[in-house]
Amino acid sequence: MGKYVQLIYNPMAGARVFPTKIDYFIEVFQNKGYEVRVQRTKTAEDFSTCLLDKDLSECAAIIIAGGDGSVNQVVNSMMKNGIDIPLGVIPAGTANDFANHLNIPFNFSEAFENLSEMKVREIDVGRVNGEYFINVCCGGLFTNVSQNIDIELKNTIGKLAYYIKGMQQLPKFSRIRFRIKTENRIIDDYFFLFLVLNGSSAGGFSKLAKDAVLDDGYMDFVGIKECPLNYLPILFSKIITGDHLDDKNVEFCQIKKMDIECLEGIESFEESDIDGEKGPDFPLHIEVLNKKLKVIGGL
Repeated sequence: MGKYVQLIYNPMAGARVFPTKIDYFIEVFQNKGYEVRVQRTKTAEDFSTCLLDKDLSECAAIIIAGGDGSVNQVVNSMMKNGIDIPLGVIPAGTANDFANHLNIPFNFSEAFENLSEMKVREIDVGRVNGEYFINVCCGGLFTNVSQNIDIELKNTIGKLAYYIKGMQQLPKFSRIRFRIKTENRIIDDYFFLFLVLNGSSAGGFSKLAKDAVLDDGYMDFVGIKECPLNYLPILFSKIITGDHLDDKNVEFCQIKKMDIECLEGIESFEESDIDGEKGPDFPLHIEVLNKKLKVIGGL
């Protein structure tokens, strides 16, 4: 095992509290015998490039303090550049669905202690058109909300910003016709949105794929079909409680590979979203890379 841990943090993430906790983070890891090297990002793009100029031969773990988007950028950099080092996540962003599914405590002190135990496991990673995602690839209504929120609004009111921005999309609430091909079936139907999930949650909805497992070699597909608008409140209440997968307006399956083609309605939603970041344009080829990423903590 390496001699040091590399901490990378976004000073603008979430409520901007994490920078005040860095000294305690260093203390916790020093007490476990690790040197801590700290990288402060200046721009969002820094997460994609900050590992590329470093000698990581003695690095025991890369630990990211930020939200799902920040983690996504680091994972893409690691996967594309063959960086095979355990990754830890401190839930310091507005959206922390991946950290939640890993059972990382949202209390910073507890998260530091958890991560410092250096318990490593291997989890699946999704790949779509050459890009990688660790939590969700989605498309359709609401799915580009996180890309279009003003950063100050997001940091000020947190997850409420996502719902406000989502409400602004309702006037163009329209169905989209997708052709979805899996290993053993073809689905051609009208949907409002779809999600391909590695973890159980997205957008703060913690039970979207309540039985999802991070290392089983499968992703969970959840598609919300076109349905009467007056039924949506009932459907969303089911989503909150995790009782939606048996609803006739929900398409659910587990997949190893999947192709998704947009046949109608692409004018408003021509691209996908991966972990809150802009994803590839349609059509999408999605596949699961089984146990391709080492993570620490949350066991």
